[in-house]
Amino acid sequence: MASISLRNITKFYGNNLILDKLSLDIKDNEFFCITGPSGCGKTTLLRIIAGLDNDYGGKVFFDGEDATELSSAERNIAMVFQDYALYPNMVARENIAFPLRIRKYAPERLVAKLDTTVKQIDIGVDKYLDYLPRQLSAGHQQRVATGRAIIRDDPRVFLLDEPLTNLDAKIRMNTRIYLKKLVTDIKSTTIYVTADSSEALSLADRLAVLDKGRFVQVDRPFDIYFHPKTTLVADFFGVLGMNFLAGMVKDGKFIYEEKKFKVPSSLDKETIDELNGKKAILGIRPEDVAFSKEPSSESIKVEVQLIQTFPPKENMVCTFKGRTINVVAFIKNARGIKSGDRLYLSITGPNIHLFDPKSREAII
Repeated sequence: MASISLRNITKFYGNNLILDKLSLDIKDNEFFCITGPSGCGKTTLLRIIAGLDNDYGGKVFFDGEDATELSSAERNIAMVFQDYALYPNMVARENIAFPLRIRKYAPERLVAKLDTTVKQIDIGVDKYLDYLPRQLSAGHQQRVATGRAIIRDDPRVFLLDEPLTNLDAKIRMNTRIYLKKLVTDIKSTTIYVTADSSEALSLADRLAVLDKGRFVQVDRPFDIYFHPKTTLVADFFGVLGMNFLAGMVKDGKFIYEEKKFKVPSSLDKETIDELNGKKAILGIRPEDVAFSKEPSSESIKVEVQLIQTFPPKENMVCTFKGRTINVVAFIKNARGIKSGDRLYLSITGPNIHLFDPKSREAII
C-alpha cells in the first residue's frame, strides 16, 4: 500500500497539451476514481502513475519518495487494462499465475498463492480455470485479469483502466460490487479510471473530475453530486445531468422568462446584493423539480413531450418556450401523466444552484 502524490504533471502530444500542471494527493488505502469526458486525459494520467509513460513534466511520489524515474516494475504496481490483455494460448489458471512463474516462485508457494487468489476473485466453477480466454465470458475474463494483477506479493498500488467497459449492464453492476469488496479485502490503494459517472460515484472514496487536462473538482461522491463546482460537473453526474436555465438575479430573485424564483438558500445577503442585475445560470436536477397540474406563484407552465420509463422512475421530457426541462419522478407519483399534458413546474427548493455564465463556476 502507498500514498501517491502528483506534482505539476504536464503532458504534451506534439503541440497538444494533454495534462496541464496537475497536482493531486491520494491517501494510503484509498479507493480513488479519475473520471471525466472521453479524451480528457484519464488513461494518460494513469499510465504516468504506472510508469508506462515517461515523457512528461512534473513529479510522481510514492509514500513521499520520488518515483518519477522508476520503472513500472520498480514501482510495484498491479494494473488491469480495459481489454484485459490475457494470453490467448494459456488457460485461466496459467494466466493468473503467470506473474509468479516469470519470477520463478517455488511450486508449492505458487500453488498456495494461486488458491488464495482464485478465492479472492470468486471466479465460480473450478472448470473455468482450465478454459482458454476465448472460452470465457467477458465477466470471467475480467476476473482472470484482476487475479493476474493481485496475485503479486503486496502490490503498492492497484490501477484499473476502465475494466468494466466490455461488460453488459447487469454483469457490470454485479462486478462493481465484487471489485469494491475485493479492494476492501486486499487493503490496497486503488486508482480507478472510468468515463461512467455512476460507476465513479458508486465506487470511490474520493474522485477527481478531469476536463481538458485539468482537475475541475476533487471531492467525495456526495459533494460532487450535491455541490458541483462547475456546470460540467453538474451535467456530467446523474442519469440525465442537470437542467440549466439562463436568466438574471434581481432584487433577491432569479428571473427566468419573466418568472421569479428563489435563489439558493446557501447564498448570503452580501453575495445576493453583488449579483443584483447580473446574468446567472440556475441549475436544478430533474429529480428536484416539483410538478403539479395546478399553477402556483412560482411555477412555469410546460408541455410534456414524451415520457421515458426506467422503473421505478420515469423521466417526463417537458418543453417551455422551446427549452427542454427534464423531470424525474417515481412512477406512482406520475401516474396518469402522458405526452401532450400540461404541467406546472416549480424550480425552487434547497437543491438549486447558481453558476456564473462566463466561468461556468458555481456561485457560492
